[in-house]
Amino acid sequence: MAANRPDPGDFLDMAQRMLRQLFDDGRGEGEPWADATRPAARRNPEPSAREQRENLTFALATRAVEALEDLALNVAAIRQRLERTAPEPPAQQDAAEQG
Repeated sequence: MAANRPDPGDFLDMAQRMLRQLFDDGRGEGEPWADATRPAARRNPEPSAREQRENLTFALATRAVEALEDLALNVAAIRQRLERTAPEPPAQQDAAEQG
């Protein structure tokens, strides 16, 4: 198989970088997960509309990345299967027969 194809891992790294940039709204140098780890008693009982949108967006983005990871694994498995079942090119067969 041709080795000039992009690596699925590179694609996933780029997707994760893009998600980090998307959700980095400059909350400062503090702990980014402070709101999520705060005790429930100190939180508002009902999240605001903005928080609900952020939560939904993050959940959808997370599912998208998981789907991309699944797709990358499937592509890698198909590529391996094709490499195992593909016949040798004629140049390699001639060299094997002569050697």
